[in-house]
Amino acid sequence: MDRQEHIHIISAGEQIEAACAAAIRDLQDITRIYVFADNDIYTNSSRDDERTKAHKTAVREAVNGIKALATSLKIPASLVYIDPPASGSVAAAVQKIKNGNPGARYTFDLSGGSKDLSLALFQVSLWLEGDAYYYAFAGPRRAEPSEKLAVPKIPLREIAVNANYMRILAVLSGTPGKNDTSPRVLPRSYLFTQMEAFYVPVKKSGVRMNISKTKTDAITGKRALIPILSQGTFSSLMNTLASADLVQEVPGPAGNRKEKYYRITASGTLILQLA
Repeated sequence: MDRQEHIHIISAGEQIEAACAAAIRDLQDITRIYVFADNDIYTNSSRDDERTKAHKTAVREAVNGIKALATSLKIPASLVYIDPPASGSVAAAVQKIKNGNPGARYTFDLSGGSKDLSLALFQVSLWLEGDAYYYAFAGPRRAEPSEKLAVPKIPLREIAVNANYMRILAVLSGTPGKNDTSPRVLPRSYLFTQMEAFYVPVKKSGVRMNISKTKTDAITGKRALIPILSQGTFSSLMNTLASADLVQEVPGPAGNRKEKYYRITASGTLILQLA
């Protein structure tokens, strides 16, 4: 079976050679690279001052560096010229690439390039459900670890109205009532127990209920009816969050292969904050 094509699109800037090297290192399965550059970068003008000339030269050299790196790794690399307005030109260029590579996976590096070019690529990444990355630079030709831009793949309103999703994300985001808000890696069994007492059925009928032996209504004296959270329903909740890139299944402690472990993603943290 042929492996899926992985198209990596980069917005051209002065330090993108280091970003490209880091992306190849991090993503590993890139099969083709396209560098999108503003046409102005490759157009000399008598009105260009020394600073502009230096910038254009630096970008061109960075693009040449990417081509050399890609050649050494036997990854095809192409330069795509983008005319203003960038939004229309980028969409047309990506559509042409998409037509020639049906079923490909797309990732985008927005570390360099003009604001218009990077925003246009980011917009396209949303439509193609591709992951967008940004590399921060600590010095010349050196890239720090990438940051995947948090783009929720499910509308905020669909998450916010379901108390079960919010509860799971809140448990994973940090310890309630404490200052430590760093993401935690938690076992599925622990998440399930945290959800049992707080489960809120979305369906209006067909929900199994337990009659609580410990909780009674203060006014009527009747025992409380508590909805039952099944393992199947909980799996459905976790699968929805995972497919939306809000939680991620991660390896657990060494030697424990039976238990699933989860952590909240950058997108999950963002949507929790917005909600």
